[in-house]
Parts: sequence; C-alpha cells; structure tokens
Amino acid sequence: MNRRNRLTLAEQETIILWDNELDIASVYTHDQRIANKLKELAKKYPDQFRLKEKGPHRSVTYVVPKRCVNIRPPYNEARRQQQIKDAAAGGTFIKTEAEHEDSEMG
Repeated sequence: MNRRNRLTLAEQETIILWDNELDIASVYTHDQRIANKLKELAKKYPDQFRLKEKGPHRSVTYVVPKRCVNIRPPYNEARRQQQIKDAAAGGTFIKTEAEHEDSEMG
C-alpha cells in the first residue's frame, strides 16, 4: 500500500453494531490491537467469536457475544493499585526480579 492510500488515524475507526433483538454484536475495526485480540479470542472460542469479513486497509469484522462488550468507568490510581495487590495475593501476578529483591529488603 503506498502512502497516498493509507488511512488517517481518524479514518481508522472501530464500530460496534448492537442489535437489541440478538445476543451478538458486530465489531468492525481498523485498530490492529483490537483486531489481534479478536483473532486470539476467535482461536480460543471459535463458537463465540467469528471472523465475518476481512475488508480493505486491514479492516476486519467479527461477530462477538454482546456480554463480552463492556463499557466501564475509567480506572483511578487507587483502583489500579488495589487490583495489583489482589492479583499478587491471588497468585496471578508474577513479581519481576527487581520487585522480588525490593520486597525481601524492605
């Protein structure tokens, strides 16, 4: 693709179509982070996350369960720190070598 055919950041949209009659939503995106996440979910859960279409300029459209589309309040620093603590206590957070040495010293 040459430079003239590239989309601007504003043109690289993500659109979620939500039909109140169905249990699924359609996600159209140019964002490669979202596209990669959808691709991985489709590999792991092929019956729930389905590639519907590959479009121009590396766009993709996936069909996903509506329950997986979430709008949440923004994280604040206190919430982020609490989740780090909870993850560490639950064993889902692996300390780096530096963090491990710091915790042994203090």
